[in-house]
Amino acid sequence: MAYRPYVVGVQEVSVEVVEKLKEGASGETLAELLGVSRTAVWKFIKKLENLGYVIERKKGIGYKIARSPDLSPYEVATICRDLSLIDEIYYYTVVDSTNRRAKEVAKPKTLFIAEKQTEGRGRYGRSWMSEIGGLYFSITLPPQLPVEEIPKLTLTTGVAVAKALKAKLKWPNDVVYNGKKLCGILCELFGEIENPMVVVGVGINVNNPTPPVGVSLRDIHGKKLNRLKVLRDVLVSFERYYFKLLNGEWDEIRDEWKSMSETLGRNVVVRTARKNYRGKAIDLDSDGGLILDVGGKVVKVFSGDCFYA
Repeated sequence: MAYRPYVVGVQEVSVEVVEKLKEGASGETLAELLGVSRTAVWKFIKKLENLGYVIERKKGIGYKIARSPDLSPYEVATICRDLSLIDEIYYYTVVDSTNRRAKEVAKPKTLFIAEKQTEGRGRYGRSWMSEIGGLYFSITLPPQLPVEEIPKLTLTTGVAVAKALKAKLKWPNDVVYNGKKLCGILCELFGEIENPMVVVGVGINVNNPTPPVGVSLRDIHGKKLNRLKVLRDVLVSFERYYFKLLNGEWDEIRDEWKSMSETLGRNVVVRTARKNYRGKAIDLDSDGGLILDVGGKVVKVFSGDCFYA
């Protein structure tokens, strides 16, 4: 199935035009800004209406946006203008998986975002419920991190998201609130072996329905939240922590992860491909592994599923 995105460059003139329309502008002014004909302006207005904008036509003023959708490629582009990690937006109403589209397009510094995913997934290919109302996005990063640093990137992303959402962390890649899953993170390598790119996938329960093991921001706050504001907070936080990681500040990030952890100090069962470990989670290793006290013996686990015993 072909998924057609709306593609918008963060610095495109059309993004400025949408902002201008919120104040009101004549067709002539818009045509001048866009460098197109009045007919093309009309088509652009229709495109915005198809995206959920409510646009008034007023005599003597022209066009004015009366109401904006809480998420659109233009609104997303606007909040990304001050970020250095994102140059372009690929917006989908429905898509199989934003991570999959990111790997197919393979363009660094691009944000892929969807209203709904039909094949959203987490670690080990598990499905991730991705109904309308949530935030589902992936960011492709240029090849700046060594391959061995990718586990740290997953944990760093967790810290960034948890900070933005005022939540806790569960090893290795869950953002949780009162023990329930609020957000999942999936970092994947792709491209050339010598010079791989990284895609960071994030799924946040905002206003969407969740399974019994999950929780949404709407559940937590008792009201619907503006997804654009949530997205902006998360992206700003992610960029800050990503550059901290690039600048060699992993020890500080690790300390923050530990302070926000719901896992450390608890009795857990960690299931790996080879073995199950039952013990107490006591620390996060310098490379991101979970350190367990298993019957008085210290064991380090690099990857696996963590359950509270």
